[in-house]
Amino acid sequence: MEVAASVPELWKALRQFLDVAIPNHHSATLFLDAKEQNPGALTLHSHPSPRPAEWWKARAKLSPTHAWLDAHPGVKLYSLDDIIPNHVELKHSDFYRHVLMPEGWDKLLGLTLWDKGERKSILCLRRGMNQAPFTAADKALLLDLHPVLDRNLRRLEKHEEEVIARNSLQQFINLLPQGILLVNARHELVFANHEAFEACAAWNHGAKAARQLNNRAIFAVPPAFLETYHELMQRHYTAALADPHGHPPPERRRLVHPDMPHLQADLSLFSLDDPLLSRPYLFAQLINREMLNATVPAAMSRQLTVLSRLTQREREVALLVRDGLTNEEIAARLHKGVGTVKNQLLSIFAKLEINSRAKLISLLR
Repeated sequence: MEVAASVPELWKALRQFLDVAIPNHHSATLFLDAKEQNPGALTLHSHPSPRPAEWWKARAKLSPTHAWLDAHPGVKLYSLDDIIPNHVELKHSDFYRHVLMPEGWDKLLGLTLWDKGERKSILCLRRGMNQAPFTAADKALLLDLHPVLDRNLRRLEKHEEEVIARNSLQQFINLLPQGILLVNARHELVFANHEAFEACAAWNHGAKAARQLNNRAIFAVPPAFLETYHELMQRHYTAALADPHGHPPPERRRLVHPDMPHLQADLSLFSLDDPLLSRPYLFAQLINREMLNATVPAAMSRQLTVLSRLTQREREVALLVRDGLTNEEIAARLHKGVGTVKNQLLSIFAKLEINSRAKLISLLR
């Protein structure tokens, strides 16, 4: 459980542990949403069966567990006898008739995980009507399991949040109409979006040649970037030695391509922790001002906003429409079928909430 990389892996390890430590149980369920706000979701079963959403809602309404836990906040371990101690009352309840009898169990231990007074998850272990009751040793073992399960579920929840945040940020960066490039101190690529690959290829080989090349396969950080990087590094360490406790704002250096002045790069350093002990990364923003085709800042800002709502392939089509090309000419330029161009154009119209090429051209000028 300690090395599980996902909740399903944790569940698999937990089931293997329970099969050995508390054998002969009827079934086990891990409710990741202890309040079952969406019954049936976020639930892992040892014996899964496809159940419709309405079945889960009905089951949740019949269960007396939620009301009992509301009245006993913070309890780690409970049993069915704690919830309904009177067996006669239990056997006359709708819960017994519509849940326990069909499912074939009448003994339950629930291990509850809490966070700031709110119950987060519940591990339920059941035994059948013909099986022996849970023992004091079974209960003690589950209580020993409590901190292990709690710690690892928290770890995996944090990991999931980090992965979602990282993937969302990368998706956002990939949609930006400018190149984003991050290179470490060994001159190795850490991250680049599609626009950065294209801009570096154009910087190194020229725009015409770059269109014929696989930008990722021939990627190299432009030598001018690395020269500027080392200059910025020297200034960074000089400032850090002069004032070890200071935090001067990072310097930016703008480079303009000598043959293509519309192709520009803003370079800066990105570092963490102690400025004397860290190895700053090179952070570059690459801008193709010819793509923006605007001299007024307000128009440039509008174009960036419009282009950021499109995918990289849709931006290519939109910019060629702006330049006056027909669908057939765009297809030939991008080596696509005319039908593909038409479909991409329809997607562009839908995302920008427009209905004509004229309105698209107006947005991009």
